[in-house]
Amino acid sequence: MKYLADSDFLFGLFVAKDPHNNESKLILKRVVKNSNDLLVLNLVVQETATVLSRKDKQSTAVDFLNQFQKMPVQIILLDEEIESFSWEIFRKQTKKRTSFVDCANLATLEKYKLDGILSFDEFYPPELKVK
Repeated sequence: MKYLADSDFLFGLFVAKDPHNNESKLILKRVVKNSNDLLVLNLVVQETATVLSRKDKQSTAVDFLNQFQKMPVQIILLDEEIESFSWEIFRKQTKKRTSFVDCANLATLEKYKLDGILSFDEFYPPELKVK
């Protein structure tokens, strides 16, 4: 199985006081134990580091970047095809506070035919979320 990681999942892994900390750790452990592939869009890494710096502290963001390099994860670079499809998805949204990065994750899931997403975000359909 191949899964995509979202920012809120990664944030939960690195911030002990985050409500998703324990669940994020358990999910990651299960994904790795079952030899599943973990992928992440480069935009998600950038977004996660930024949010960690803003909501926690800069040292947490740096720790995330250092630890992330050691994780068994494949980084997918945003290419023109994914970006174009992401904007298509974004334009179809009707709710306030739509995230381009979330739309890019959906486009990535579709392009690479991934099996699900590690996320707690309500934006994603429940059948795509890995629990």
